[in-house]
Amino acid sequence: MRPVALLTDFGLTDPYAGQMRAALSRLAPGAAVLDISHMVEPFAVDQAALFLAASAPHYPADAVFVCVVDPGVGSSRRIVGAHIPGGAHLPDPDEGPGGPAGQDFLAPDNGLLGLVLARPGLSGARIYDLGPAAGAYAASATFHGRDVFAPLAARLSAGELMAGMGRRLSPAELIRPDWAEARPDRDGIDARVLHVDRYGNCLLSVRAGLKPPRPVSGLRMSWGQRRPVLQARSYAELPAGAVGLLPGSQGFLELAVNQASAAEALGLRRGDCLRVLWERGA
Repeated sequence: MRPVALLTDFGLTDPYAGQMRAALSRLAPGAAVLDISHMVEPFAVDQAALFLAASAPHYPADAVFVCVVDPGVGSSRRIVGAHIPGGAHLPDPDEGPGGPAGQDFLAPDNGLLGLVLARPGLSGARIYDLGPAAGAYAASATFHGRDVFAPLAARLSAGELMAGMGRRLSPAELIRPDWAEARPDRDGIDARVLHVDRYGNCLLSVRAGLKPPRPVSGLRMSWGQRRPVLQARSYAELPAGAVGLLPGSQGFLELAVNQASAAEALGLRRGDCLRVLWERGA
């Protein structure tokens, strides 16, 4: 049985995460059930997308990811799947039983897969509309995580191929929010705060591997205010009170203040937009 990893906004107070885990234990006995987080802010698709893209590389190479942050549950929104092969040398997953190793992702088509599918250098990802398979289950209109996503994940965990569960889609057919692919221009790059962690660090929608054409000069907030920022490699490099821009451990740029909250210093919350500015060219 392939391991199953869960990412939801269910929280830990209500029984929802427990019921979903119970459904998987019943339908996929013997499968390891792992957790990314159940503490995504309610309906925060952008935050969930970050958690998924940052976490997937650290999970087993054959993991099945079940991602349920689903404001459109019960509506006509699609349930989609993505298969990402373990490497470019692997055969096509449509070739038949015993297909290639790789990670599978189940999610509503609401942008949640946007960051994991926009990973630099990614090749060979295959996308499917899983509506036909999902339609086979009698489901509560408000809890597809337990009633639809868990059964689909159990089938994948047991060895069924995603290619046999739905219609192939072009990646362009998926909902892809603007924040999923930050693109620099000659003056800077627009970014979105996807997450504020418990330390007050602001994780941005910009990959940590970004190489600015010129040094970073500062930030411009969506309300027009400009703030200076220092480029740094670690928190300890930052002078007291200074805001730094760092390549964070989650694979994305982050704004930080050494032993203090960058979110408080800058007045930022998850979902806020800003612009990282380059120094002016000659």
